[in-house]
Amino acid sequence: ASSGLAQQDQQLLDELVAKDEIREQIYNYSRGLDRMDMELAKQVWHPDGTTNIIGVFEGTGEGWIDWLWETHDPFVGHSHQMMNILLEVDGDTAVSETYMTATLRAEPTENSANMTMVRGRYADRWSKRDGRWAIDHRLYTLDFTSGIASTGPNQSVSSRRDRTDPSYQVYPH
Repeated sequence: ASSGLAQQDQQLLDELVAKDEIREQIYNYSRGLDRMDMELAKQVWHPDGTTNIIGVFEGTGEGWIDWLWETHDPFVGHSHQMMNILLEVDGDTAVSETYMTATLRAEPTENSANMTMVRGRYADRWSKRDGRWAIDHRLYTLDFTSGIASTGPNQSVSSRRDRTDPSYQVYPH
């Protein structure tokens, strides 16, 4: 009976480790976008991974990141949050649903800064290959977008959209 319990404990531990590694990848995607760290954002997909952003883009994960770089470039800043991550792991495959919020800030004027907030959900299929979890396929559903106009003096920001961002001094990965 104790060997059965040990095996059950190992399966539970393996599942928890897999969920943690997948969550890290989800967060890597967000950080990759916000810091414009293309290498970090692209590594979230397997080389043959695909993406379907309903009504916007359908193709490879790498192609999606290339497309995002062009569309994010005109903004002066953006912030992506990943939350409500639901995961089911089955051996070396998994599925997840992640709620996301992205706020995109346009070039500000002296007294205003227009932003767009996007909310949606990623439904991802994952697999572990050569010891690394990555996306096989992503399906994105847009829930809604909102325009936000702010007035008043703009404050300077210390964040950067590259590896010179202060966070890389502490967390260089």
